[in-house]
Amino acid sequence: MIVLRLPGGLSLRLRPRALVVGLAGTLLALALAVLAVGAGDYPIAPADVLRVLAGGGSPADRFIVTELRLPRLVTALAVGAALGLAGAVFQSLTRNPLGSPDVLGVTSGAATGALVVVVVGG
Repeated sequence: MIVLRLPGGLSLRLRPRALVVGLAGTLLALALAVLAVGAGDYPIAPADVLRVLAGGGSPADRFIVTELRLPRLVTALAVGAALGLAGAVFQSLTRNPLGSPDVLGVTSGAATGALVVVVVGG
């Protein structure tokens, strides 16, 4: 464990294994994201995807990557991160590694809210 002393009496504990696993997961997600953006009916090579992300590439590739595929990818990554964060919050809130929303009754409230939206909102 690495302890960093910060100004103002704050300290930060870092676990090297957690840092390596987090970095490896991030790099794997980015590599898979480049492959996912390139896959589709109009396939684009990973090098061309990186070229478009760097500001180059052909106009067709730029349109497909920046207007069609990249927003979907960013949304998918954000939703995945939000779901992971929600799971971590529930597990820390219940202090149970198997904690889930139904433990706190959130599932029933969500179903009721969805029903109200459908009935009232049309």
